[in-house]
Amino acid sequence: MPRDSFWLEPFSAEYRFVRVDLATGLEGTELANITGGSVERNQDTAIFEQGSVDYVGTLDMGTDLLRVYLEASSPWTGESRTEALGTFYVSTPKVSADGAVTTGSADIYGRLRALAQDDFDGPYVIPAGTNMVDAAKKIAEGCGLEVVADESDAALTSTWVLGISTTSSDDDRTDSKLAAVNRLLEAAGFLAAHTDPYGRVLFRRYVEPDQRPISFDYVEGPDCRMTLKLDREHDTFGVANVIHVDYSSQDISVRGTAVDDDPDSLYSTVSTGRRETARYDLSDLPTSVTEDSNILSGAAGMQVGSGTKESGTYRQSDSHGSISTVYVPDSPQTAVFFGLKVASDGGRIGFCQDRVGSLKEGVPVTQSLWIKGTKGARVSLQAWWVPSLSAGPPLHYATLTGEWQRLVATETPADNYSDVSAGYVYLEAGGEAVVVADKVEEGAVATPWPQDAIQEAADAKAATLLNDSRSVIQRVNCTCIYDQVSVYDAGNLRLPAAGLDVDHACIRTQAISFKDGCPMNIEARKFERSAA
Repeated sequence: MPRDSFWLEPFSAEYRFVRVDLATGLEGTELANITGGSVERNQDTAIFEQGSVDYVGTLDMGTDLLRVYLEASSPWTGESRTEALGTFYVSTPKVSADGAVTTGSADIYGRLRALAQDDFDGPYVIPAGTNMVDAAKKIAEGCGLEVVADESDAALTSTWVLGISTTSSDDDRTDSKLAAVNRLLEAAGFLAAHTDPYGRVLFRRYVEPDQRPISFDYVEGPDCRMTLKLDREHDTFGVANVIHVDYSSQDISVRGTAVDDDPDSLYSTVSTGRRETARYDLSDLPTSVTEDSNILSGAAGMQVGSGTKESGTYRQSDSHGSISTVYVPDSPQTAVFFGLKVASDGGRIGFCQDRVGSLKEGVPVTQSLWIKGTKGARVSLQAWWVPSLSAGPPLHYATLTGEWQRLVATETPADNYSDVSAGYVYLEAGGEAVVVADKVEEGAVATPWPQDAIQEAADAKAATLLNDSRSVIQRVNCTCIYDQVSVYDAGNLRLPAAGLDVDHACIRTQAISFKDGCPMNIEARKFERSAA
């Protein structure tokens, strides 16, 4: 959409302050006693916009909103434009008196304050599979807000419980409905919720700054809208060279890691001689998760119990020793930290799980696991056993080395079997062993655990964020005459006289004053990425 050339010419500015009915959204009477004010929009503050207005006499808004319009007119052509500058809640005014003249100042807040000041009355459950943006929209609309959202197919991979803390970490808190909305939007790859001048709540998909369309082009010359008085920052000291991404749910916690150790990178651990670490906590697990094909249940926890698939526990098989669940800090399987310890008192002892389901004739079955135990001890694997027939496939034997070993064995059922037991692991005679990640599945190949795919996705996310973090932020603070731009917009700032030449800078903050010329103070910033 081409830019309106009207805003490149001088204009005179007047303002209208209009009541808006909170329930209907319809505009009402104009307020003639408001004399000015300002509003600031900031992408890093929760409610996005707030400010104040000055007035003479009294100002009783009741429950009405306040909408501010700029009425701009060209002294040369007679053309005019009307621009909405914002729609706000108005606080209880502050009043001063000087003789017979009463003046006051009232604080104004964007519509997101309704979400920021509200919370859930109890646990708010969003089931796995729910569209994240739809869930955020439902919360916002429940507070009486109009939402305009980009389409998204991003869905939760685990159930979320909002409104309460599920861990002791402050990062897990959702102290308000706005915090809950923004957590959902972030997980969906969206910007934080923000508002347009008419008070509508916007859910917009995140676009990398250097990929956003150019909305303004402030170039030195007769059409320049900037003053030459500006401030700049360009600091390289805090550029991160190590990124940790922590994903967590009720069942799993995974840390993705990426390290810039390239000697040719200006900000790497090698070039700077130090680690500058940044950590990101992400609530929803990556969506690229391998399906869990294990016919055993509870294999990540390996709890001892009745030993049925329904219970998710394992039972002892044979009587020459004991089995127990143990914490395994050096587990070789990603995100699995519990295993079964098998201790033999001189004879055969092991474990299995009963009633795991059926097996099909001619379809291979593969058992895989990690094991570490007494060097020289003999162990055996048996993928399944059919209790009704007192029969199963041949045992597969291995000798322990004292270190972690990956054991895999495949057998093919000769018939259709139902109600089988599976996942047998035995110590044959003496010694101890710890088993983690016991898996039995159809097929001739042992497939990765779901946690492996999650770890891979977490590392990939960390690598993406490392690329962003190997960026130096250049900030420019300047004053401009009003233009049709807002926070998140990208554009060019080219003022050779001030030594400024920045392209694709994005507006982070914008402060608009309701006075002559409608000046804007903006902070624009650009991420200058390392070539590494």
